[in-house]
Amino acid sequence: MKPIGTAAKGRLVTLGAVLASGALLVGVAVHASAASASPAAVLTWIKSSNSLNSSVEIANLNGSDVRTLGPGTFATVAPDGASVAVVESLPPADNATSELLVYPASGGAAAVKRYHCDGFLRIDGWSTDSKLILASCPHGLNDKGPLLVIAAAGGSVATIASGVIDGASFAPNSSDDIVYALGSSQLLTAPVNLFTTSPSGTGTQQLTHGWVISAPVWGPNDIVFARTTSRGKVIEPINQLWSIEPNGTALRQLTHMKVDPLASGLEPLAFSANGQHLLCGFSGTDQSSSWAVTLGGKTVVLRQLLNEFSVPDAVSRDGSEVLLTKGFEGEPTSVVSAPWGGGKPAVLVSHGANASWNE
Repeated sequence: MKPIGTAAKGRLVTLGAVLASGALLVGVAVHASAASASPAAVLTWIKSSNSLNSSVEIANLNGSDVRTLGPGTFATVAPDGASVAVVESLPPADNATSELLVYPASGGAAAVKRYHCDGFLRIDGWSTDSKLILASCPHGLNDKGPLLVIAAAGGSVATIASGVIDGASFAPNSSDDIVYALGSSQLLTAPVNLFTTSPSGTGTQQLTHGWVISAPVWGPNDIVFARTTSRGKVIEPINQLWSIEPNGTALRQLTHMKVDPLASGLEPLAFSANGQHLLCGFSGTDQSSSWAVTLGGKTVVLRQLLNEFSVPDAVSRDGSEVLLTKGFEGEPTSVVSAPWGGGKPAVLVSHGANASWNE
């Protein structure tokens, strides 16, 4: 996903109303010009942690027009703010099937079903023109993907790759080119390499060979990904961030983190518009946190955003603010915004998770 959002500019709109969705929206950060912006800037989130009873909620970033779009366990709003791509889990709960739905952000209309997955479908992002959705459909231990490009309006589906897909991203330009990590098996030691291709799946190029890679994100300046290496049998493998040019040149290691034996390290999620702010997740056994990685200078600067359990959701276009889900899985969670450079987070939605925004 390449989510985009809004910068605080020091202004918060605080609402003291209980929404019809049952969630409490207690603060939303907006640009001073947001009221006149076109298209409208919106925030989406998931209400309820029960995968078969959760719903997709949406509101304008100025706090108005709160509404429920429909059932769903994951959602991401298109860059133009007109549509929301949603994953809905299907009963029974242990059947692991799901569907990709596309809702109009305005609400009031039925979702359009675009793809059925015999697994839990993952949305990897929208194209910059809001016409295409990148998604993958894992199939458990015999995972063969596929990685798909789905037309949001017409519903046509193109298979881009088959195999174990460990992350994918659209290029942040009008080419709609794609970068993805592809492996041949679920074995931890199996190679997972980096590929680029067109939205039709033609012109595919392999950028790495024999590595174990995950979570590639195509930024304005280069592609960043996590490379995993072993630390022995008794501790978790470790991730370090690397970058590479789309043509396969200028391979560079960005981080040299030392983490505890039960932690895996960083995985990239999303860039700001100038490519200098990279939002990452940090994972491990019984741990999850959100990190700000600042690029563009002589050194890479790393900073943990919250000193508590969190999952990163989005970074604003100008890189000044991030969107996070705070709280342990299975317990009540909340959606918060936090300044990139540090400061007190603002609660946007209580009892919400898996948020996205645009502007």
